[in-house]
Amino acid sequence: MSKKSQVKRASAWRTLCKVIRDLRPIAWALLLAALVCVASVLLSVVGPEVIGEATNALYDFGETGVPIDMARMLRLCLIALVAYLLTGALSMAQVTLTTNITSRFYTKNLRIRISGKITRLPVGFLDATPNGELLSVMMNDVSSMSGTINVIIDTLIDGFVRIVVITYFMFSVHWILATAVVVLVPLSVTLSAFISARSEKSWHDYRKVNGEMYSFIEEDFGGFDTVKAFNLEGRQKLRCDEISDVYRAKMRRSYLLSGLVQPVIAFTDNVAYVAVCIAGGILAARGTVSVGDVVEIILFAKMFAGPLESIANGMGSIQHTLASADRVYKLLEREEMTPSADPAPVGSGEIRFDRVCFSYDKITPVIKDLSFTVKAGQKVAIVGPTGGGKTTIVNLLMRFYDVDSGRIYVDGVDISTVDRAQLRSLFGMVLQDTWLFNGTVYDNIAYGKKDATREEVVEAAKQAHADFFINALPDGYDTVINEESTNISGGQKQLLTIARSYLANAKMLILDEATSNVDTRTELLIQGAMDKLLEGRTAFVIAHRLSTIVNADVILVVNDGEVVEQGTHAELLAKNGFYTAIFNSQYELLD
Repeated sequence: MSKKSQVKRASAWRTLCKVIRDLRPIAWALLLAALVCVASVLLSVVGPEVIGEATNALYDFGETGVPIDMARMLRLCLIALVAYLLTGALSMAQVTLTTNITSRFYTKNLRIRISGKITRLPVGFLDATPNGELLSVMMNDVSSMSGTINVIIDTLIDGFVRIVVITYFMFSVHWILATAVVVLVPLSVTLSAFISARSEKSWHDYRKVNGEMYSFIEEDFGGFDTVKAFNLEGRQKLRCDEISDVYRAKMRRSYLLSGLVQPVIAFTDNVAYVAVCIAGGILAARGTVSVGDVVEIILFAKMFAGPLESIANGMGSIQHTLASADRVYKLLEREEMTPSADPAPVGSGEIRFDRVCFSYDKITPVIKDLSFTVKAGQKVAIVGPTGGGKTTIVNLLMRFYDVDSGRIYVDGVDISTVDRAQLRSLFGMVLQDTWLFNGTVYDNIAYGKKDATREEVVEAAKQAHADFFINALPDGYDTVINEESTNISGGQKQLLTIARSYLANAKMLILDEATSNVDTRTELLIQGAMDKLLEGRTAFVIAHRLSTIVNADVILVVNDGEVVEQGTHAELLAKNGFYTAIFNSQYELLD
């Protein structure tokens, strides 16, 4: 075996051990299901035993004329009927038990773990990972793992127990005929294991392409309007066809390899069945075995095929699951953000950047040796060209990313030592890219404050000048915003997020082009309301329209990750530098 194969096998065993480890909370249910399985298997062998005994009685009557004991015959038939009915009932109970337990506990808990894990992962990982990929892991891969737990109980345990029990009873009837049945088992198992090993890589490739397919569909539906606007339906279809072709090829190979196992098992079982019939006929003709025993062995031989096929299918399913489980555990074992337990500062809101450096890819610097101080209660505007690092400054301040070097202080406390959730609770944010969820207008505004009263929500909407359009909606504050927020305009969405920020009433605010989607008249109204809101609060305002920040206490002009100029609007214009060039380019002020 090559070193690469050994590594892959070791990895597969580690993954399987992790799956088994996570079954410990439901071990009691799986044990109960296994016991039910064993009881079902023991009852299943009663039928062939009774039928063999009845066959001997009928054969003796035909050969020697010995009268048939009808009471005994009826009793045997009744025993066989009850045994088969109980076997079916126990099998149904076993399937119901395992399905309910794995669905209600195992699958649910695994998805809860993934959901919690995502909240603890760095923002950089989520930015670099397509949403469809995460959705595929949480839905498809977890479902695949859940299904295989049922397979382990329903087929593997059931199959192995049946093989052992049936083998025992066959050898107790006649060892020569039993040998004819079981002699081909090693060959079947060897071929099955060989094919299953080959299918493992195919399942890994299939799962990877499955994630790509989810990502493409999520992006295509999310950008549906853009696709239609640019008439790109044809190109998107071609791209979808390309991914679908690869997906289909990987899926076909995976299912083909897994599907080969069952025919191999079925072939060897049929050979064993024919061998039993031939050998049984010869032995019965010589009088060394009774016809009833031959019938019993034949019935056992047919029963022997079922467990082997179940095990074969189970092995293929396990290979499928290992590919899914590998992706799930890779996500669960990703390095999380370093937790910080110190409480957030409770001061007035002074912020200081001290020689901060940062890069997203650890290669290309985005922020270079950045230092500045914002006093408590100041309104600070950050302006500069696209890609200059304005939004990155906010991302670092909120600890969406951690600095590569340097320090950021809030009220004299290094934020790298502060709990992220508590730090972010100090800030209210209004972003250019609005986010609303499928719910009522009231719920979307109230999202900014836990246990907000209706009066507080309405007051926040009034302060944000959103009350007038909310009351014009069909159900007012109870109007449901649809999943894509297409039943209200872009400007109205912006107003709702501003109202949400009002309601949060944080002592520090971050406004990233907060009025970019509203008309000029509404912008003037909002500016007035914001000036009132910002009294006594520290505010960071990222703006491209310089008319919105002319009254800022401090304007930081950022270019290429550095503060190139700093001052008030009047002071910066007097310098006739970079800020003046931006201002003149916007308002076309000619000398």
